[in-house]
This record gives sequence, structure tokens and C-alpha cells, in this order.
Amino acid sequence: MKLIDNWNPSIKMISIFICVFILAFQYNIQLNLFVFCTSILSLIFFSNAKIKTIIKLLIPASIAAFGLFMMGMLHAKGNDITQIQDTTLPFILQMAMNQNIQTGLQLATRLLAFAGLGILFSLSTDGNTFIQSLIHQCHLSPVYAYGILAAFHLFPDMAKEYHNVKLAYEIKGLHPHALSFNVLFTMLVNSIRWSESVAMAMESKGFSGKEKRTYHSIPKVTLLDIVLSICMISSMFLFF
Repeated sequence: MKLIDNWNPSIKMISIFICVFILAFQYNIQLNLFVFCTSILSLIFFSNAKIKTIIKLLIPASIAAFGLFMMGMLHAKGNDITQIQDTTLPFILQMAMNQNIQTGLQLATRLLAFAGLGILFSLSTDGNTFIQSLIHQCHLSPVYAYGILAAFHLFPDMAKEYHNVKLAYEIKGLHPHALSFNVLFTMLVNSIRWSESVAMAMESKGFSGKEKRTYHSIPKVTLLDIVLSICMISSMFLFF
């Protein structure tokens, strides 16, 4: 079921921004966990996102969250765990006695909540549809919109060019390291040439934004988009 995938990207973006704004002024562990779990479950059951991709993105977020938890628990102001005198207690009980565990949980779940919203948007939103939505719903200038889209599609070519340049050096018997100035400089020069060619092609095809253009498809805002946004934002107030 593609419910999340078919959500208008601009309306989805605005809804997520509002949720992020609410989270920024709240220190509610239950709210953070609710946002994180809801975001991940929505991707699993109501989008075409692959579970493997979700897990790959969750691994670094989980590691960062664990690091914040340990930092808040061990080093936050207040009852430091190193101040507990009874060293005969198991470490898990010393943790439970520590007041800073609340701070650690707030920091960790806060990061997971933000990560969940980011993963939700990135895995359920097509780049081309997002740019089209910005043009029609947010009135973004086509010059900037298609420039962003061109740069987005240029990154894979830059990676291929980097590989080709490095391979050319190796054929000559040279073995440059990964951050070799010569390799990176050559890659950037070729990328600039490509960007100039793309810019001239866009100008020749009328992508200057000065004239009205026709579009193959125009994203629409439906009642379902509004309902999803209202449900998403209103659910944030259940924990106040």
C-alpha cells in the first residue's frame, strides 16, 4: 500500500517541519518514542520502502543515540554515576539509581525521533515528484528547482568519474590514495564542464523561468493529503 508514497511531497514536508518544531520544544520521552515508532511502522506497512534500506539507515542513528544516552547518563550535571559510593551493586542497579538516566533517555529518544522523521521523508518521497511539487505548490522558481534536480543527478556521474580518473592513473603505473589532489582536481574539472553543458542545455530548452511552460504531470493536493497532515500533527498533542 503506497499511502505514504502518494502523499503530496510539499504537504508532507510542511507537516514534518511542524512536527520537528514541536519536538524541538518538548522533552517528552514517550512522545519521542511514539514519533520514532510511528515513522518506521508507517514506512514498513504503508510505503514501498525496503526493510533492508530502513535497517541500514537505522544502524548509524541507533549508534549515535546510544552514544548520546551514555553521554547524558555519565556526564550530565547532577547525580553523576561515579558519585555512587556502593560499588558492590551491579552496574545495572547503579544505572537505575542514577538520576541522569532520564537525561540520557531524553537525548537518545530525541535523536531517534528526528531520525525517524527524516527517514520517513527520504524513503517515501521521489526526488522528481518533490521538485515538481515545490514548483506548483510552493511556487519555487524553475531555475532553482531544476538546478537542484540537475545537481542531484550529477552526483552519481561524479562518483563514476572519480573511479575512471583513479583507474587512468593506475594504468600509468601510479597508485594515488583516496584523497589524492590530482584525482579530485581532475574529477572536479570534468564535473564543472558537465554542469556548464547542462546549464546551456536547460537555457536552450527554455528552463529559464521567464516563459510559461507545460508539464507532463502536475502534483495535486487532495483531501487525503490534508487528512494525513492533520492526523500526523494532531497525534503530537496526545502526550501533552
